[in-house]
Amino acid sequence: MIFARSDVIVKLEECLDGRISAATLATWAFDRFYAVEQEALTVDAGDGDVIAEVLDALMFADDPSFALDETDLRRLIVRLQEP
Repeated sequence: MIFARSDVIVKLEECLDGRISAATLATWAFDRFYAVEQEALTVDAGDGDVIAEVLDALMFADDPSFALDETDLRRLIVRLQEP
């Protein structure tokens, strides 16, 4: 299965809209990060670094010391939309 930037954007938007919590987003990111690492999910070679960076930022976002606010989440979306 191909895991794309758009998949991450969808989850970020769900969090911004209040459909999922920061904890749910962090768990999702953690699961995807390790699925990619273990090659259970495939990422386009050109997208690998940016997806890994964003997932890394999200994995711990439920911890108050790593919490991301709305501005941070929107910056991640912009980062994912860059070529």
